[in-house]
Amino acid sequence: MRLLGLSAVVATFAIQTVSAANRFTGIVAANSKSSGACRTASDWNAVLDSAKAQGFTRLRILGNDCNAFDLATGSAKARGIKVLAGVYANSGTMAASNAQIDNDVGAFVNAVRKYGADAFDGITIGNEVNDSAINIMNKVWSVRGYLRDVIGYYGPVSSVHTWVYIRDNPVMCQGDRVTANAHAFFDGTPASNAGPFVSYTVYPALVGACPGKSIVITESGWPSRGGSINQAVPSLANEQAALRALNCAASGGATIYAFEADDLAWKSNDNERR
Repeated sequence: MRLLGLSAVVATFAIQTVSAANRFTGIVAANSKSSGACRTASDWNAVLDSAKAQGFTRLRILGNDCNAFDLATGSAKARGIKVLAGVYANSGTMAASNAQIDNDVGAFVNAVRKYGADAFDGITIGNEVNDSAINIMNKVWSVRGYLRDVIGYYGPVSSVHTWVYIRDNPVMCQGDRVTANAHAFFDGTPASNAGPFVSYTVYPALVGACPGKSIVITESGWPSRGGSINQAVPSLANEQAALRALNCAASGGATIYAFEADDLAWKSNDNERR
């Protein structure tokens, strides 16, 4: 799943009224290019130059592979863009990924020391990890305590999961904020309703499950190709319609990261590419 590419986001917004500027909080970008090769510092500069030109103020990265905590953060800070750093559980469960997670948290500590805590908009531990909610949150709480003790980092620490998983497992609300992925496409919703889906289905469900918590939709987008799910049909036109609808939801107060910056051919199926 993807956006049309950063340049096409501008075109999507340009056909709206002037008041409907880019209201997304940020954009998600993978640490590798469409070919699967790691992004270089120059590649990150190009991505973030485009992101800044289009009004994005946040960048979400899902892991530290390809030295992303250093390269992406350095490029983002130079452009006044904050990074939501993600630590991926590469081996599936939290227990199996424990050593790798700890290594990546160490890389985050180094990045905070190098670029400052204000370069970051928080850190997430895991993205849709296939594990029990309590196992996920035990690791989140452990990392949060470590970061506070070691470097005095008090930025938000949480774990990202699907909005349905968080709704059904309220212990996931016990991070510093709620960080949820919400794709209308996978619920079979028409593209034009992608924004209302977030505003009137996802947000109320999460507010009910996690009262008093701030909510961040860490990714939402639409595929340009691939198989359909009920009324959710992949196409370029529907992708643009979904982006416009999501932008309206963001204008109404929803905190949304657009998914995602590149057409990633290395992903396993078209619906997951962009």
